[in-house]
Amino acid sequence: MLLFAVIFILLCGVAYTISTRDSGSASIPTVSEKPPHEILREARASANERIMWETNLGGTENESPVSVFTKNNEIYIFGNTNSSDLDFAANSQGKTRGFGARLSASGRTLGFTVFDFTVAKAIPTLSGFAVAGNEGSVAGLYLLSDTLSVTAKVMMPPTHALTACGLYVFDNRYFLVAESFNEITQKKTLLLHVYTTGLSLEREKVFSHTYSLELLDILPYKDGYILAAAADFQELGYLTLARFTTISEPAYTDLNLGYAYTPAAFLPLGAGYASISDRDGNCELLLLDENLTKTDVKFLTKTPNANKKTLFYAAGTFAYTGEKLIELSADGRSVGSVEFAPKEIAAFASNGTAAFVAGIGSGKLDIAYIGKQSTELYSLSVESPSCGAICAGGTSLLIAADTRAKTDDCADFFGESDVWLAKLPLL
Repeated sequence: MLLFAVIFILLCGVAYTISTRDSGSASIPTVSEKPPHEILREARASANERIMWETNLGGTENESPVSVFTKNNEIYIFGNTNSSDLDFAANSQGKTRGFGARLSASGRTLGFTVFDFTVAKAIPTLSGFAVAGNEGSVAGLYLLSDTLSVTAKVMMPPTHALTACGLYVFDNRYFLVAESFNEITQKKTLLLHVYTTGLSLEREKVFSHTYSLELLDILPYKDGYILAAAADFQELGYLTLARFTTISEPAYTDLNLGYAYTPAAFLPLGAGYASISDRDGNCELLLLDENLTKTDVKFLTKTPNANKKTLFYAAGTFAYTGEKLIELSADGRSVGSVEFAPKEIAAFASNGTAAFVAGIGSGKLDIAYIGKQSTELYSLSVESPSCGAICAGGTSLLIAADTRAKTDDCADFFGESDVWLAKLPLL
């Protein structure tokens, strides 16, 4: 019976990990790492003829992807898990941790690492990756090697409960943003830490207002930077823009969007900027000049729908209205559109010549390929996806999503939701 159990586990491609804590410096988070020979699963051929291969990563509980990258001819996935069989043996079931996985270009799992922190955002660097995350209610910045070992970390002050929500790299500096919720005032403030490449704290800035702020983006602006945030106050929607340098205090510009408007994104467009908002399902595009003065408002759709609106850049600026994808010119005009109606945009990417958009809805993952000469739409059956990530290369597209589907070769051995990864060839 024991021999049968061992063979069953190996055939499923998931072996419980015997984990030990590293005896390194206390300043470096310890990790649980699967040796390369203890792979989670070999990639398998897909029943969907469009897909070159697909594979599942997961344990007995829930896994969800945050981002997927290609680097050094390998595939990297970052996400979060609460599966106890992938974490330290001492950790209780249901405790969420971040993870990183390395796979070969053919989908074979080379390594799986579970961190002492959750993952909010990951960015590739020359020496590895930078990750924004949390250890409990303390937000931090973590530097990883290409083998997913944590090489350095720095934490925000633990005086308030902070949740990491943004990470940017400008001018050889890391910009880490975390949000704090005040239970008394019921408002969110944003805390920005600017670090050198050696993780020395260069500046700390607090962005607070008379209403809650929800981070949209940070962008370079003239001789400094601009933080864009969404806000609402007394049922009015606001786009709040805070101009600052690394030494100056923020100077705010508030744009009143009107009753029940919710700004969803902020991006450069032409010589100025654009923001998209959603009011009762209607989609509005706000145009600003380079001085952040409102110049025009365009209604992209006046047909209410429940789909989430957004604005993004993928080899061009696109607006998703809930009904279609609209490519925008530098002055905000439509220069092309594609019928596309998932519930929400999960991810977008570009390989320099085409835009790729992944949408989630109705138990499937919808992919839009928008090239200079052609446009193609296709749907992939993924059971109950709620998040996703994509990465576009010159000849293939990597797609990651969470899924509750069970695989034929392992029946229901995988529990709850897992990370589904697939490689799609580009025509």
